[in-house]
Amino acid sequence: MNIAVTTIRNYSRSVREEAEERGRALSLPFVPREGTLEDMRARCHKEGFLIYGKKQPSFWIGGEEYRFHLGTAVLRCEQMRRGHEDRLCRLLPEGTVSVLDATFGQGGDSTVLSWFLGDRGQVTALEKSIPLYEIGRAGLASFTDKKEESLTKALRRIRLLHEDFRHFLENAEPKSFDVIYFDTMFRSPVKREVNRMEGFRKAASYDRLDEGILTLALHIAGKRIIVKERPFSPLFQNHLFSSVHSHKGQSTAYGVIDL
Repeated sequence: MNIAVTTIRNYSRSVREEAEERGRALSLPFVPREGTLEDMRARCHKEGFLIYGKKQPSFWIGGEEYRFHLGTAVLRCEQMRRGHEDRLCRLLPEGTVSVLDATFGQGGDSTVLSWFLGDRGQVTALEKSIPLYEIGRAGLASFTDKKEESLTKALRRIRLLHEDFRHFLENAEPKSFDVIYFDTMFRSPVKREVNRMEGFRKAASYDRLDEGILTLALHIAGKRIIVKERPFSPLFQNHLFSSVHSHKGQSTAYGVIDL
């Protein structure tokens, strides 16, 4: 993806310095903010921009913008606090203390898993997309839920790495995580018109899961592999899956590979 780093229109010296520093860290060029983003895109021949300001960075591409937010993770954690089960967390085997979320994305599942595990566990998350990694990194470090301290603590516990999951799994130590979780971007998005996540979708990586990836994960997971997909996904026909958990009326399902 051909992108650059810039700032908001009215920026301070410290904002520009942060943008330049993050550009160097991410190996992205810094472009001074001049005019509209549309004009800058045409002038600099860039697809999009990571934008830094007084608040958390955002990503702009093709007129769409994406910022860090927790979405339904807040509601899911609140439901568990009230004693209700979460569809994903209920699939974690007893004694789970380490989870690899191989597809961080917006960070909702990582947040919920981290909240569920609490101080007794650790979530490590991977994100290949530079914009999603950078927005996630900043969000995990600075986002604060003023109403629920446990949610803020859950965010801080997540270890986010800018990594491709295939490369990471090829180099990870055997049985180094109790559970490995995959939620790759759906080619057929759920409620696309309602969710209005085009900025996020344009920033995301669309790497596919296949038997080769799952076989790699078998060597790294100690207890279980969990895959989130559409219920009709042909991936669930693979012989490796022990079970598929879906319910009538739900647009997603969880496939489980037990070790």
